[in-house]
Amino acid sequence: MAEAGSTDIYAQHQSLYERVSMPAHVPPELVVDFDYLHPSGIEEGDVYTAWHRLHDGPDIVWSPCNGGHWMVTRGEDVKFVQENFEIFSHEIFSIPRGSSPVRMPPLTVDPPLHARYRAILNPFFTPTRVRAMRDKAAELTRELIADIKPRGRCEFVEAFARVMPVTMFLGIVDLPLDQREQFVKWGVTFMTATDSREKLGAQQNVVAYLQQVLEERHAVPSDDLLSKIAGWRDNPRFQGEYEVIGMALLIFFGGLDTVANMLSFITRYLAQNPAQRRRLIEQPEIIPQATEEFLRRFGLSNTGRLITRDFEYKGVSFKRDEMIMVPISLSSMDDRLYARPLDIDFDRSPTHNTFGNGPHKCVGNSLARAEIHVFLEEWLAALPDFRIDPDRPPVTHSGAVNGMDSLHLIWDG
Repeated sequence: MAEAGSTDIYAQHQSLYERVSMPAHVPPELVVDFDYLHPSGIEEGDVYTAWHRLHDGPDIVWSPCNGGHWMVTRGEDVKFVQENFEIFSHEIFSIPRGSSPVRMPPLTVDPPLHARYRAILNPFFTPTRVRAMRDKAAELTRELIADIKPRGRCEFVEAFARVMPVTMFLGIVDLPLDQREQFVKWGVTFMTATDSREKLGAQQNVVAYLQQVLEERHAVPSDDLLSKIAGWRDNPRFQGEYEVIGMALLIFFGGLDTVANMLSFITRYLAQNPAQRRRLIEQPEIIPQATEEFLRRFGLSNTGRLITRDFEYKGVSFKRDEMIMVPISLSSMDDRLYARPLDIDFDRSPTHNTFGNGPHKCVGNSLARAEIHVFLEEWLAALPDFRIDPDRPPVTHSGAVNGMDSLHLIWDG
């Protein structure tokens, strides 16, 4: 009976990804057959090319895929949605709606309640802490390069991108380094799988693991982030166990995936553009500005919001309880915001939406920047002439976070 019940749950979850009919209030000219989990053209090797095709159509479109949802395609509209949480709520953040059954504060909580959870996380990303973590990241990066360099080749995602930033994250939460590969496997499966058994299975594994850790940290707390999250149980404003497991789950998934993918996209670009690579080597002082340009160009997240009331914007009628997607990658490639948006220009001083806007801006943005700075400084100094293996082209994927599955590099000497 239990197994049959589980089967029903998986079937119900899988049904969330089905196509739906066009609602009566959606004009036919705004409908695009776009599945963000499997965008047409991604098989050609670049997730951003697949997404960029949406700029050939209207600013706001509706897709019948994954339960049906709106999408904004221009940077000004991405920013508008990010900043107006009263209309575009974070309470449901995944598309299709219901595909992530665990609430994850502070991400899935709107102000003013959002602030109580954010206050738990903020002390771990102060300038002082980030400076200390930057030093550790530099030391770790040099160690990894020393091991990789003599080989003359590597698969960058597994050899570096999912090692350095993930190791730094595991230090913040004080989880064992020898389980890094298992943690990454759970995280990547949850973020990318569309098979319900795989996706929910990965989330259930993480929840079970974190529940045990939180019990231990609550009984014997330390100075790590999971101990502080577990300690929320003792706060008079504590509402229920979902708060602590949700916060822990959010930190877990966020720490395993985003910087790894950003480093991979940056590295692919540099491998293909030796002149830009040489400039960073010869002018290391431009690395902070180059980092912002990389962040601008390779926006990662494609997340949802719940529309809280009937609302008209740019002539489009949104209805209460509909979902809308906010694709940061389309903001990054918007020619109304940036001249030659697909080009990377180290002399550009871009503003961007990559880390979000408003109260939900990414809490770890300063650490992400520091890790990118460290990588560019250390990797380029040690391996100035790496390139993509011509026999093994890069493989990318699309999802809640755009990512790189594999990036095979070679170099001489």
